[in-house]
Parts: sequence; C-alpha cells; structure tokens
Amino acid sequence: MRYVLLFVQVMLVSVVLAQPNPAMPSLGTGKIPVLNLPPIDSLYVWAELNSANIRIQDALIEKTDADLKRIKKQWLDAFTFGANIKTGSYGNEVINQVETGYSYGPYVSFSLYEIAGHHNLVDVYRAEGKVATSKKDQAIFELRRIVWSLFNDIQLHKSILEIRSESVNSAYVHVKMAEKEFSEGAIALGELSRVTEIYSKAQTDLVLTINDLRTSYMELEQLCGKSLNENTK
Repeated sequence: MRYVLLFVQVMLVSVVLAQPNPAMPSLGTGKIPVLNLPPIDSLYVWAELNSANIRIQDALIEKTDADLKRIKKQWLDAFTFGANIKTGSYGNEVINQVETGYSYGPYVSFSLYEIAGHHNLVDVYRAEGKVATSKKDQAIFELRRIVWSLFNDIQLHKSILEIRSESVNSAYVHVKMAEKEFSEGAIALGELSRVTEIYSKAQTDLVLTINDLRTSYMELEQLCGKSLNENTK
C-alpha cells in the first residue's frame, strides 16, 4: 500500500511539472485594451448630433414654427380694405345754386369667425411647438444621463482593470516561486495547487473586466456615432 501511495504522489508531481508555465499577461495594446475617452462635453455634443429622436423633435419644432408664421400672415386675409370716391352735381332749387361734391373714405370689412379661427390656430401651433420643445429637452436629458452613466462605467472599469492587472502579475510571480519551491521539495502539492488556482481566478477576473470595459465603450461609441479612440489622438 505504501508503494502505491508513493507511486500516486510521483505521478501527481510529474503531471504538475509537465504543465506549461502560466503565461505572463500582456500589458500592452494586445490583451489589455487601451481605450481613451474624450471630454464628457464632447461626448454630449456627438451623442446629441447622432440621436435620431432629437433630430425628429428638431424637425417638429421647425414645422410648428413654419405653420405659426404661415397662419399669422393669413390674418390679413380676414380684412378687406377699400375706398369710394363719389362725384356729382347737386342742384339747390331753393337758392338756385349748383354745387359739385366729392365723397370718399376707406372702409374695412372683416369676419369675426375668421379672426377667431386664426387666433385658435395660432394657439394650437404655439402649444405644439412647446410640446416638441419639451420632448426635445427630455430626450437630451435622458441621452446625457446614459452618456454620463457609460462614461463613469468606463472610468470605473479602467480603474478596476489596473488593480486586477497588478493582481494577475502578482499571482504570476507567486506561481513561479511556488513551482520552484515545489521542485525543491520546500512546499507540498496542495500549496502549489492553491497558488495556481489564485492565479487562474485573477486571470478570469481580468478577462471579465476587459469584456465589461469593451462593452461599455462600444455602447458609448454607438451613441456618439464615431470611434472615440480616433477622436482622442
């Protein structure tokens, strides 16, 4: 039985030593991305220019402004201006005198119904303009909230990425030291396995953070409609 246990231990040692050395994580532009961020004000401007919802509200505002100007000009259609000039000779039989007289004067005719209708249309278009403006303001507020949230997420992921990169580097060094100590018989197999597991978990956390960072970055680029890295060089 003792020989069997010794044989199993030798086999485990052989398996561990036969495994390839853990790769040192890349800290350059390969595995760990270098994603730059423009100023937040620039992100706001790009996102608003790229927003279809805001463009729709701008078009509605322009339409209501044009309708309002058109209906105001139609006020003159409700008025009619004119003038009469009358000439004639009038006889006065009493005093046997003939006089020539002229009569003239402007007059205005209008429809109260049309005036009231025009006034109501003006109120309607003004209300539509206010609604479109309010919807645009709400769309801008919501869009900026999303941009701000993604901006903060990216900053947070970048900070976490630095910490986890250092953790991976530290775990890598511990694995190399543990392998050396294990080969010299200074530590048991269980300790080497524990250190290796810590390194594997650190690598997993690093990959997940990179994925979260890239996801938030891509969402922000889609909102802005352009590559952010190219606009920060």
